[in-house]
Amino acid sequence: MARIKDVTAYVCAKYPHKDELSKARVTKLVYLADWKAAQRNNKQLTKIEWYFHNYGPYVDAVVNSALKDPRFDVVSTSTMYGDSKTLFSIKSDAKFEKGLNEEERNIIDSVISETKNLYWDSFIKHVYDTYPIRVTDRHKTLNLVALAKQEASNKQSQSDE
Repeated sequence: MARIKDVTAYVCAKYPHKDELSKARVTKLVYLADWKAAQRNNKQLTKIEWYFHNYGPYVDAVVNSALKDPRFDVVSTSTMYGDSKTLFSIKSDAKFEKGLNEEERNIIDSVISETKNLYWDSFIKHVYDTYPIRVTDRHKTLNLVALAKQEASNKQSQSDE
């Protein structure tokens, strides 16, 4: 299982639009990687216990791991509307592939490829369209592995009809 900070570092290093790497987007990209891993391999990339917060899947673990890791720069800035915004970046000399195997990197690369051209509204819609968010009530823990199995079973049942 990959460490949260290594997944986050890889996301920040590989994501092409660095100015979009807010704590919300980075956290949701890690969620999408965990979800894709659960779907593909019946296990998450990280040990995060995801929670369906008011605004989708969110946990503090992603942000906290970046704040404690010297490979990251964390900058407070403002949105174009004047709201505060925290951006994450990986330092240019940081080793960002350490701790990740090829399959883990492929999963993250796939998530980045699927989301890199999505503006915020489309990105959030993509996150909200994932099976765990569609079928789970707010303020509940998201067991991604169990939900991936449930989704696969439902798809199989539908194809058998």
